[in-house]
Amino acid sequence: MIYFQICARCRHRIDVGARPLQWCPLCRGVLLSPIPVGAPPGAVRRNFRWVATRPGGRRPILRVAPPGPTPSYAEIPRWGLPTEVPPPVEVPDRADRLAGRAPRLLAAAVVLFAAAALAEFGRYGVLLVNRERLIAPAVLALSDAAVWCLAVIGTGVGIAAAVASVAWLRRARSDAYAAVGAADPRRLRTLYAGSLIPLVNLVMPGIFLTELARVSRHGPRVTPVVPWWWTVWIANWAMLAIATAFRFGDGIQAQANGVVAAALTDVVAAGLAAITLVVMRRAEDRTTRGDRRVPTRWVLATGDAERTEKAEAVR
Repeated sequence: MIYFQICARCRHRIDVGARPLQWCPLCRGVLLSPIPVGAPPGAVRRNFRWVATRPGGRRPILRVAPPGPTPSYAEIPRWGLPTEVPPPVEVPDRADRLAGRAPRLLAAAVVLFAAAALAEFGRYGVLLVNRERLIAPAVLALSDAAVWCLAVIGTGVGIAAAVASVAWLRRARSDAYAAVGAADPRRLRTLYAGSLIPLVNLVMPGIFLTELARVSRHGPRVTPVVPWWWTVWIANWAMLAIATAFRFGDGIQAQANGVVAAALTDVVAAGLAAITLVVMRRAEDRTTRGDRRVPTRWVLATGDAERTEKAEAVR
């Protein structure tokens, strides 16, 4: 049987006769497995396939265009990538976040203390009516629940508002002293201790606010309010002491007086929260609602303008 083999390198068909070869006699490439001459395509398994090419042709040569002139600019380019580095985003710390919540806590304290005062006055009214006739148990239970719930919630919100107000005071003083190129002479520990420790806090908060009003550029708006705030602050502690003393009194009249004292204490506490909010708004140059204050511009009218207005009115 006569065989032929295909060269794996030069792809020529080599007739090898009856004896297969291993190397191509033309290019010394490896010959593939022998195939019988004249065998049908499906009878023998081939390890190659035929590819039709143009007879006598060579693969087209890809011609590459010669390189052109090097690009250049006639003048210095006026464009470029941005070189400005975005400023780092400052993440407020816990004290700053607490200071930012101070106005909302004070507003909530005003509402809660006012409601607590109404509840105390309502209880006093129940006591007055009870002198003439018996009060329904449901009304008495409702009055007690309102007084105790509002007292507990109001006290909690009031304490939180006090701590947040000290955090606001620390931030406001730091900003005010930094604006004039100085550092706050009071340490953070001094601000908290002087504002929250009883008896000591009767004097120190007013001093802290006075120093803030002196150094702040909004001091002229803050200074007139500080004495009023200081007065309400001392009155609040005085009413708290009086109401606490009445709680330990014996007798029905002493307890009734304690209810009135508690109601007045809530009224003063609501006023203290309100005037504290006013001090904050003025120190930040804002309105009472928290909006940025727009300065009013006054323009003096001259005599010609007045005559023009009168002439237009006559027409």
